[in-house]
Amino acid sequence: MKLTSGLYAYCIIARNCCDTGEPELPDGTFLVQHRDIAAVVERVSESKWQPTKDNIIRHQKIITTVQETLPILPLRFGMVFKDSEELARVLQDKYTEIQGLFAKVEGRVELSLRLFWHHNAFLEDIGNRKIEELKKQYQNANANHYIAAIEIGKQVESLVNQKREEYIREILEPLRGIADDSVLGPITGEKMVFNAAFLVKESLVDQFDEVVKNLHDQYQEKFLFRYSGPWPAYNFAAAKW
Repeated sequence: MKLTSGLYAYCIIARNCCDTGEPELPDGTFLVQHRDIAAVVERVSESKWQPTKDNIIRHQKIITTVQETLPILPLRFGMVFKDSEELARVLQDKYTEIQGLFAKVEGRVELSLRLFWHHNAFLEDIGNRKIEELKKQYQNANANHYIAAIEIGKQVESLVNQKREEYIREILEPLRGIADDSVLGPITGEKMVFNAAFLVKESLVDQFDEVVKNLHDQYQEKFLFRYSGPWPAYNFAAAKW
């Protein structure tokens, strides 16, 4: 049966980290508990879990507000349960996994770094001359223009990926040496070099910031840096539900 309303889950908290009494929660939210963990939820209609801008902003805002006072595991957008009983069963089934995730992210935050080629640096790196030579080869051979375009596109993609791997080694490795864990996210657009998230101890955030600054100073003529955080550990604390 399709749900028209339900319990929208934002994050999970560790109740043994709370002071005596109930934790303060954002308006409209409450807890569904199993043993010493609990999900922060809100009863909502179907329209509230559609991926609109306002709904996504509220999802992030609730998580950020709870994180200010409690250790949390953030949940991905759009996790909805029929009722408290269903959610409590999930918490019971995933209890061991959730405890392991809390141990992994305790005292740590997520930092994000995305890198983009500047236009001229992209042309220089990918080797405009090589592409022009390929075009001439296909033209001289009187090749089918459609097939030639596909082959040239494959060559460009191969060159781009080779350079991406090179910069991942050069730039990410110093950062991975500080972080407990890191993941590469999806590439969006030809000029994105990488999209990385790092799990970093709170005590090492300043050191991580300094390394990013030094890398920026070294590569700023070639790349646009997009550095953000600290965030809840979205990429490292997601239970596989």
